[in-house]
Amino acid sequence: MEWSLSKLIRIENGTVAISVSDLRSLLSYYSVRDAERVEDLLNLARAAKRRMWWDEYRNELPAPLLAFTGFEHEATQIYSWSPILMPGLVQTERYARAVNTMGDKEPDTASVDRNTEFRMRRQREIFGRDDPPHFTAVIEESVLRRLPDRDRGTMREQITKLVELAGRPFMHLHVMPLDAGMNRGWDGSFTIMEFGDEDQVFYSQGNPSGQVLLWEEQDTVARFRKIFGDLVEQALDEEESVALMRRVLDDLG
Repeated sequence: MEWSLSKLIRIENGTVAISVSDLRSLLSYYSVRDAERVEDLLNLARAAKRRMWWDEYRNELPAPLLAFTGFEHEATQIYSWSPILMPGLVQTERYARAVNTMGDKEPDTASVDRNTEFRMRRQREIFGRDDPPHFTAVIEESVLRRLPDRDRGTMREQITKLVELAGRPFMHLHVMPLDAGMNRGWDGSFTIMEFGDEDQVFYSQGNPSGQVLLWEEQDTVARFRKIFGDLVEQALDEEESVALMRRVLDDLG
């Protein structure tokens, strides 16, 4: 191909997207001649050159989080298990800000603002479009009762938003009640995403460092998809979950 080693490394590690002309040459070198397959790959190369909305955060947020956002943007089904915090896609701005300042005595205001803005933008971009993905979440009851900033108003606003979201046709919210006993999700939060007819699934798990980890191995994904199904079975149904949300709202006064 007469490429420099540095160019090859940048393409292979995703630092730069391959150009359409370079891809044509590479496909020819690999003897890929099926017209439909060639056109599909060239279309992917063209799409990779398009600037997406999350690219404007590239210098401020971790690359794995931006990659996760790209998958999230393309998903047709999103499944979320949340035993500690509200899922990011349903957080209010006030709740998200409290989460982004958690544990910092002197938080970086600009960073908190930018991270909170990014989370709100994710919600608008995904659920504000004409064909939003179906979002199914199982949330621990303790999450509904945990005050992220010791302000009852923050949780009243957050749970009010959950009740409103539960009425949308693409939103399926379940609460795991405190008296449900042990469950298979106590290892930590995770998100599973599915992608249309290809049924390609990615699994993501957050951790205390805030790092986003992505897996594509189907054995891993299938195992966590089974766990999620078990969690839905053990949790309250959607109507019962909304009723519990309303009771928690009453308790908050």
